[in-house]
Amino acid sequence: MPSAMVSQTVQGAVLSATSNILAQVITSYKENTPFSLNIGPVIKFAVFSVVSNPPNIVWQGILENAFPTNVPASPAAPSEKTLKDKLVETQMSKRNVLIKFIFDQTFGAVLNTLMFLVFMGYVNEPGAMAGKVEPMQAVVKEINEKFWPMILDGYKFWPIVSLLSFMWVPVDQRVVFGCSVGVLWGIYLSLVADS
Repeated sequence: MPSAMVSQTVQGAVLSATSNILAQVITSYKENTPFSLNIGPVIKFAVFSVVSNPPNIVWQGILENAFPTNVPASPAAPSEKTLKDKLVETQMSKRNVLIKFIFDQTFGAVLNTLMFLVFMGYVNEPGAMAGKVEPMQAVVKEINEKFWPMILDGYKFWPIVSLLSFMWVPVDQRVVFGCSVGVLWGIYLSLVADS
């Protein structure tokens, strides 16, 4: 695994763990109970981040390679000689940003939601971990109960983050940017995962 991917994955895991801790603090406050850190969910969220960040880093790279945000400003494609001799002036391709946005908010959103629910459905079901309950039953139950509410709630939060990311955040920093902004989303996921 390239060092940039490792670095982004570790940063994402730390941010994910942080969001779970904050969710526990919020829950303790809402329930008016003394705060006591439950390390289990913190570890689950960190592990999920380690599992899910590399595919998301690859996904962002695929989107950017297929539909670059910045394209040459001149209508003619630059030659290799032009690229070697000087920097080519670029401009933002609104078309490419829109295409990436649509792919990310459809295919990407569904895939990420399913990854989360499959992971949490398995690790949150004590019987599945112990082999007493069929793991697929726990996963299917999690998906049936939480998929559409999470997708719909996600559409209240992620589209603007995705659009800002595609327009102004370099591709190698998008996942960490998403994880940083996602601390708020992680709090929501933590509260949903524990429900």
